[in-house]
Amino acid sequence: MTGNRGAGTSGSSRDSVVVVKETLAGGNAHLTSLVFRHGGNVYILTYQRNGLTRHTFIDAGDSRHSGEILSILSENNVNPADIERIIITHRHPDHFGLAYLLAGESGAKVMAHHSFRSLVEGQVGQIEQRWLSDSDLSRLKECDIEYLQESGKGETVKLAGVAFPSLADSVDIGEGGRFDILGCPESTMTHSPDQLVALYSPRNDPHPHEQSSGDFRPTDDIIFSGDLWLMRGPMFSSDMTDIMWRFRTGMRQMRSLMSGGSMVRRDPRVQDSEAKDALKKGFCLIRVKPGHGNEFLGTRIIPCSLLADNDMLVEFGYSLDAGISVLKSAELAPRVAARREQAYVSFIEELVLWTELGYTPDEISGLLVRIYREQIGGGPLVEKDRQERRERLKDLLTRLRADETQPESIRQIAESTQSILTSDRL
Repeated sequence: MTGNRGAGTSGSSRDSVVVVKETLAGGNAHLTSLVFRHGGNVYILTYQRNGLTRHTFIDAGDSRHSGEILSILSENNVNPADIERIIITHRHPDHFGLAYLLAGESGAKVMAHHSFRSLVEGQVGQIEQRWLSDSDLSRLKECDIEYLQESGKGETVKLAGVAFPSLADSVDIGEGGRFDILGCPESTMTHSPDQLVALYSPRNDPHPHEQSSGDFRPTDDIIFSGDLWLMRGPMFSSDMTDIMWRFRTGMRQMRSLMSGGSMVRRDPRVQDSEAKDALKKGFCLIRVKPGHGNEFLGTRIIPCSLLADNDMLVEFGYSLDAGISVLKSAELAPRVAARREQAYVSFIEELVLWTELGYTPDEISGLLVRIYREQIGGGPLVEKDRQERRERLKDLLTRLRADETQPESIRQIAESTQSILTSDRL
């Protein structure tokens, strides 16, 4: 993992899950990532407290894995009896499905947003009930649940100017590690009304980190983003389990139509737009552990410098339905040109910042290559945008390489990165 110095990683896999183990920066805590093929990911922080091994879980996975989750944990040296807390990122059954089982094995406290209470008490709307029809919510009542409220002191973490309220006191992880649980700004269009995110850092001070301090790098920090910040949605294949899932989903949609309702369609681009924009612009660099799919690199270079046409359309105040032809109008031409120039300046400023934060030229090239490789796929709504962002990165590198007004060290980074991308098959 580029930029994650000193964090040894190893992995294993079954048909249902890929397991990645790593030692976090500082060497005092470990992270086991259970990246499930079906359902939400489960992340396990392991550390010592008072001489005893303890675990904090972020999300509890899908109930379809109830028959194998304990053996998966055993194979990876995670004793359920040592779990001290289970943090649920939101109220979807592929993320809370095994909370009752894990809490029952350990007596661990389940921690969730205060809006999660309505789900546990069965106060759900008709549409949500259709999606929950296969879930036994009564099992949640067996858990010791702490419903997290916003701090009475009004404590927040500001990301790109947006306040994410603190929902609990910071948790100590290992020696010097810090774990913060944050709520999300309210939104009229939301993936779930009870979303939270969690920030881990080996440093015990507020986020985000953009100052050089000792041996710390921003990529030592991790954000557990649930479904708020994803590169891939839930992963489904063509096996019988997922054929049945699609069938049940289709039947729910049909029942909704027959009862006078409407098709339940969710466009992830318009849900939680303020929070998503803040996360994408709030970090110079950070490792993102999403609710589905593999880890990816979060960096404001992507929204600020690698602008796809749709990105620019939205930034200029147009709807996504307006069509990109509007960007080619004579009226907007000066504005488009100015924004492209700003993107170039911002790109250089970020590379300079990375060098000041202690990243070597080779590490910076590696980070840029990683950004390029991760901007791919993701479904029809975003696939084209990501391809455009890859091309924007290549264009910026070409321009920077030839720009004699810039420091030679920065131009060399562009040259070495461009050389790698030229041979890249993606």
